[in-house]
Amino acid sequence: MKPILVLNPGSTSFKFKLFQLENGEDVCAEGVCERIGDAEGSYHFSANGNILSGQRRFENCLDAFSCSVDFLIDRGCITSLGDIGAAAFKAVHGGEISGTRLVDDAVLDAMERHCSLAPAHNPVYLSVMKTLRTHYPDLPLVARFETAFHQSVPEYRRLYGIPYEWSQKYGLKRYGFHGSSHEYIAWRMAQVLPQARRVVSMHLGGSSSVCAILDGRSMASSMGATPQSGIFHNNRTGDFDLFCLPYLMEQTGLSLEETLQILGSRGGFLGLSGISGDLREVEAAYEAGDRRARLTIQAFVDNIAGYVGQYMVYLEGIDALVFTGGIGYNSHLVRRLVCQKLTWMGVAVEEAAGTEGDREISRPDSRIRVWIVKTDEERIVARHARKWLDS
Repeated sequence: MKPILVLNPGSTSFKFKLFQLENGEDVCAEGVCERIGDAEGSYHFSANGNILSGQRRFENCLDAFSCSVDFLIDRGCITSLGDIGAAAFKAVHGGEISGTRLVDDAVLDAMERHCSLAPAHNPVYLSVMKTLRTHYPDLPLVARFETAFHQSVPEYRRLYGIPYEWSQKYGLKRYGFHGSSHEYIAWRMAQVLPQARRVVSMHLGGSSSVCAILDGRSMASSMGATPQSGIFHNNRTGDFDLFCLPYLMEQTGLSLEETLQILGSRGGFLGLSGISGDLREVEAAYEAGDRRARLTIQAFVDNIAGYVGQYMVYLEGIDALVFTGGIGYNSHLVRRLVCQKLTWMGVAVEEAAGTEGDREISRPDSRIRVWIVKTDEERIVARHARKWLDS
């Protein structure tokens, strides 16, 4: 089995992980190129215990990809791109096209059609996919869509209260995202707590979502037709009453495009706190007594707890809660405040300071088990790419 190279392109960064799947799921190498397009970019690569970091300018994602491949060849991970079974992507939105797919014209067309529903993700992925297809035509490109894990959500739960014809003709429904992360949590919990059939996974980070999982399958997701929805994010509004848009435009004199741009880039932690889209900075202001910072974190925690309560109804009970994502894994404050709101459900936690790794933080008397798990979305993408190659 040839190794799988999982790529994660962003607007200003490019990350990769190389998985050797011959006898397990070993990460042979990984790296990140940052500040792409800036005068001074940086890179940090590691392979087999060897680390290489430095500064250089990256013109674009293709430049970052080429630099990453050069590193893999120099470190003996591969001899050429021909050694790679496939380059795999954690693709975001393809509408009705989901699952694991070869990146062909049909996939690219579907992603193009849904750019307006995933404006922060699809255009970047499309640019990289098209560029790699042109420059490396012999390299198989595989997309694992973030919506795939949520295909098991019941149809009645995926519908909006809009004319049914719009759902059928235009595909406007709740798709759900962060699928690779929630799928990893479902798999990981089956390992460490197999008796937990009803799991609520809380992926909290730059973007956040909550997922209800029953017997390893998604039953509900807080994100809907777009990754902008659900809980508010670092700089995105989350759920917002769409009938406020005409009023906002009247009051501000902004166009629809300008209004949506602000809602998608100056909302969330940044908009509410007026401090930053980085929750670490908002938490520091919270601890210092800043009123808007405290209000921001209270609203965020309330959002999360509200979905947990809703999913307790959907699942007819909860066996385990899981915190994951950058905030979920690292923010003791958010975890503590969320769990405090759930004491009525029998949640009782006690977290030892300074501990790392996947761990349980619920007390023996807690009616619901509470875990912290470091997600691994790339591993899920690599698994599905391998299945696709095997088939």
